[in-house]
Amino acid sequence: MPNTNPKTVETLERKIAAGRKRLYEIYAEHGYTDSAVLAYSIKLDKLLNRYQRLDQGSLSTTKPSH
Repeated sequence: MPNTNPKTVETLERKIAAGRKRLYEIYAEHGYTDSAVLAYSIKLDKLLNRYQRLDQGSLSTTKPSH
C-alpha cells in the first residue's frame, strides 16, 4: 500500500476547506453566473481531484495503467 504523507493530506484538506469558504464568499458577492465564481470553482475542483487521487492511491495497492 502506498504511503500517503499525512501532512500532504492535511494541507490539502485545509486548502479545500478554505477554497469552499472563499467560493461561497465570491458567490454571495457576485452571483453564480459571474466569471470569478466559475474560475474559483474550477480551482476548487482541481484541489478536490488531487485529494481524490491521493485517497484512491492510499486505498489501492496498484494503480491502473493508461
